[in-house]
Amino acid sequence: MGKVVKVKNVYIGSGKPKICAIVLGETGSEILELAAQANEINCDLIEFRADHYAHIRDLEKAKDIAAKVRHTCRKPIIFTCRRKEEGGKQEITIEEYKKLLKMVSECYYAELIDVEASAIGDDPSFVEMLKDNGSYVIISKHDFEKTPMFEEIMQDLSNMKDLGADIVKVAYMPNSKRDVLNLINASVNMANMYDFCPIIAISMGHLGTVTRIIGEFMESAITFASITKSSAPGQIPIDGLESVLNVIHENFRKVFLIGFMGTGKTAVANALASNYGLNKIDLDAYIEMKEHMSIADIFASQSESVFRDKETKHLRHVIKGNYQVISLGGGIVLRSENIEMIKEKGVIVLLTASAETIRDRVKNDKTRPLLGENFDLDYVKDLMKSREELYNSVADVVIDTENKTIDQICKEIVETLGFLN
Repeated sequence: MGKVVKVKNVYIGSGKPKICAIVLGETGSEILELAAQANEINCDLIEFRADHYAHIRDLEKAKDIAAKVRHTCRKPIIFTCRRKEEGGKQEITIEEYKKLLKMVSECYYAELIDVEASAIGDDPSFVEMLKDNGSYVIISKHDFEKTPMFEEIMQDLSNMKDLGADIVKVAYMPNSKRDVLNLINASVNMANMYDFCPIIAISMGHLGTVTRIIGEFMESAITFASITKSSAPGQIPIDGLESVLNVIHENFRKVFLIGFMGTGKTAVANALASNYGLNKIDLDAYIEMKEHMSIADIFASQSESVFRDKETKHLRHVIKGNYQVISLGGGIVLRSENIEMIKEKGVIVLLTASAETIRDRVKNDKTRPLLGENFDLDYVKDLMKSREELYNSVADVVIDTENKTIDQICKEIVETLGFLN
């Protein structure tokens, strides 16, 4: 996924799928009891399925219960009211539906509002109004009978994004395993497009259960779980879901090599790949390939600021690839956005060396844009000092490369992380 939606301290579209607990009930007391439970369980978000509430068509009563849920819940809320056509509990006209969502948005009773694509057609103005009120908008589409072909799923996701969605959601009923695979493939393909928004992709029923736990593999940002009653076919009870997601997350763990220039990041990444059969990529080399220009030339002709923009853009893409080891440029820690991305996706290994060793390693390398022709030891020390605190604050593991061979450094990393266990 290209973009990440940050709601309070929850990053939707980064790392493990966020667990959303479903709160639903016919009475206010039932709803509020579940909302209170949701505060205490292992979930990141709470979805208030308002269509199950018996009085949801009475706007004043709907406003009262939405306010009480807002007051009860400490976690970010998704407000969802499904119309009958999309699997909801009650017949609700489009006019009633829009008035309800508008009220919730204006009163800020939820951080995120689910809007059915079928209710807004091709007109993005309703979405724009909700966003102007400060709400994040999830545009959703459901089909409880079938799963479209791969190309149609891709088109559905694209159309909803074009309507202004911050997050797009599709949920289809599969009639075969191939239907499930089509959804997974479509989600992965769209998520890997530059600047595409977070995706929620759900295959319903028993065949699609797997999509509710492999979100990190298929780039699906949120998984919905029931506290007591399920709101959709194939929904998983919330008990134990976090441990399953953690197991999958550990197997998707990436190793990010950071450190000052000359600490051996590229050489270590290459050796980890050849000695241990790990997939690797060097971000600087990737940038040069994509930009058809060397890093030094980007600095010289466009400025360091432009390079940092490109660096963040390409990191966002590379981080989603099937790489177990990613070597990063020395200045990657200069932007908090970069740090948040890599922290979420894996373990950060800082390689260090003395200023004297750094100078000796890079003094004949003319491709280092920050050094240029300046190999004065004091200059190298000052530059290292300016980043030292940042490096140490983000590192999970620190490996001193002084007087060690590349193979020794690799062995230390593997043993420290237990990466191949």
